Amino acid sequence: MKQKNNKKASNTVQGKTGQSNNTDHTALELNDNDTKNQLGFDDKPPKQDELLIELALKKCTFFHDEQGEAYAKIQIDNHTEIWDINSTEFKDWLTHQYWIKNKKGVKKSSHESALLTLRGMAVFEGKSEEVYLRVAQIKNTIYIDICNKNWQVIEIDKKDWRIVNKPPVNFIRSKNMKSLHTPKAGDGNINLLSKHLNVGTEDLTLVIGWLLMSMQAGSGALPILIFQGPAGCGKTTVSRMLREIIDPNSADLLSKPKTEDMRVIGVRNHVLAFDNLSGIHSNYSDTLCKISTGDNQTIRRLHTTNDEFTISIKKPILLNGIDEITSRNDLLSRSIRIELKKIKAFQPESRMWSNFIKDVPSILSALLDGISCALANHHKINIKEVTRMGDFCRWSTAAGKMYQWKNDEFIKQYKRNIMLSYVDSINASDFASAIVDMVNDQSDFKDTPKNLLTLLNKFSSIDMTLSSKGVVNKIFRCQDALEALGIEIDKCKDRANRTLITIRANEKYCPQPQSNDEWLKAYNS
Repeated sequence: MKQKNNKKASNTVQGKTGQSNNTDHTALELNDNDTKNQLGFDDKPPKQDELLIELALKKCTFFHDEQGEAYAKIQIDNHTEIWDINSTEFKDWLTHQYWIKNKKGVKKSSHESALLTLRGMAVFEGKSEEVYLRVAQIKNTIYIDICNKNWQVIEIDKKDWRIVNKPPVNFIRSKNMKSLHTPKAGDGNINLLSKHLNVGTEDLTLVIGWLLMSMQAGSGALPILIFQGPAGCGKTTVSRMLREIIDPNSADLLSKPKTEDMRVIGVRNHVLAFDNLSGIHSNYSDTLCKISTGDNQTIRRLHTTNDEFTISIKKPILLNGIDEITSRNDLLSRSIRIELKKIKAFQPESRMWSNFIKDVPSILSALLDGISCALANHHKINIKEVTRMGDFCRWSTAAGKMYQWKNDEFIKQYKRNIMLSYVDSINASDFASAIVDMVNDQSDFKDTPKNLLTLLNKFSSIDMTLSSKGVVNKIFRCQDALEALGIEIDKCKDRANRTLITIRANEKYCPQPQSNDEWLKAYNS
């Protein structure tokens, strides 16, 4: 009776589920699955992110820089391209590779998963290598990225220069970077510049020096080139032409950015070129000085984390404007300030640019010849009176041998430019002008900053109101310009721990100059 009841229960289960209660058959299926797992068989197809990673590893080599940023070297045809893994270019390339092989789109989640994995592999398994933008220098060899489709690079050493297909340095690019106009060895002619630039003969030497210094990445501060003049003197055109020669960019001249954006712009541009400036405040001036000398800034990577990274930049800078731009002497001492005269006869812009573009390869070739000459000779150049921009003067003088410049031609023009700029800055400052007038009236002064201000107000057209600390800061701001005129300034403490300012004229001082040229003549004598 019990056996019949068990059989009936078994039939009932089979009727409700449609399945046989076959214990032996179930055990057999489990054993088969265990066997497949043990043998490594997997019926599931690979996931999309796994396929993306597989594609990338076949065609790329991954590495990271010292800041932990991940990069991919992609072998395409006969050249190697280098892209940041988080860049749009690399993401688009990887998506396209998947489409070529599978004819399917990529899911966003799979794409992000693959990129995160590749970044981890680059940071923890890849080598640490340096990356460069447009210009790199390894010891006595300079590399300049042409930015063409074949990723060719100009290699310059002290013997010559050449175009190479497989450089030993890693160049990255931004979207706006354009290709250099391909130079031809033996076709250089630096004198072609004078055909296209509304710049005087004496100032042209300084412009060439700025171009030469901007095409190297060694030690020394990079000069700031400033064009000033009335409307219609070609400030913007000259600025655009100079950038077209050494660092072509679809956004060649930028409007004045916020101070906090300057360093971000510097990361994506070789030359920082700003158009139509109308005065520079103190923070902006300080930032320009830091970038030309070499600036390191630590920034938070994301606002939601405490992760930081360091931006290290040293860039050539190009500015233009109608108003007086370099009112602060720390910026002035790093600058080449060139006054342009109003153009009398204009020509159609299309024809002007067409003629200029034809000459750019020859101009660039001449600059490359000069850089090679500088690499061979810069260590032999001795400058008696080293200025703040001593490396710039030494480099340009060494390159000048290629252009048959006299040994001291560049340094003379540079000193003349700096002196004229100092005189203009003093004339533009009520405080500095009052000091000059005071020295003309009485040769020596030694007293407290408060008493100095009281005396200066007698010679000033406006009533200056400053604290003692403010007076000291003002003096230090204009000290370089005043010392260039021959006015020496010193600060000390007396026995009562009071701050004392000493001002006196030395033997070089030329009292009451009537004009810049007259002052220069008297100063040089």
